[in-house]
Amino acid sequence: MQTKIAIVTGGRRGLGKNAALNLAQKGIDVILTYHSNRLEADPVVDQIKKSGRRAAALQLDVSKVASFAAFVETVQTTLKNHLSRDRFDFLINNAGTCIDASFMKRQRNNLIR
Repeated sequence: MQTKIAIVTGGRRGLGKNAALNLAQKGIDVILTYHSNRLEADPVVDQIKKSGRRAAALQLDVSKVASFAAFVETVQTTLKNHLSRDRFDFLINNAGTCIDASFMKRQRNNLIR
């Protein structure tokens, strides 16, 4: 039986980090994503590896839809080269974008349609 693999978006801190670490404790290998701070993602990968699981951190900006095709290719390469698999089993979609403005301001600026 093959080890399960999860992708955790936004996995370098907060709920995403907690999810990634807990999945590893349950025997699941993890690919986590980070937006821009690789230096904060690497220690999470190290913690997962210390628990005996395999892990990788990949950069992903979920606000840039045009980058998704390249991200898919990177995931496929990572699965093949680092995890010896061609697919993953779980997606924990934790990453998001934030517009720091009130509802009324977003509506006025056509940020909500």
